[in-house]
Amino acid sequence: MNKWELKQMLEELRTDNTRHTETINKQITHIQALWDEIEQKQYKINRLEEEKTELKTHYRNCMLREKKAVTDAAQDEKFCTEHILNKSTDN
Repeated sequence: MNKWELKQMLEELRTDNTRHTETINKQITHIQALWDEIEQKQYKINRLEEEKTELKTHYRNCMLREKKAVTDAAQDEKFCTEHILNKSTDN
């Protein structure tokens, strides 16, 4: 190879290297954007999990209050039946 051919080959390799570097930089930017999106979605998932836990707790408390209200109503009815109406109950 002569000097001109070597110079031409070196220039082609520099051009290829520049293109590869640009491609890598674009991929790095894209990958970083994907990681940012993953982080945002993970944050949203965590927030929704916390909200779900709060709602489950609220539902459980509501069900316990309802059960207590039904039990109290049954006890009141039993008291009325036994003491006011003077009738006996099985319980």
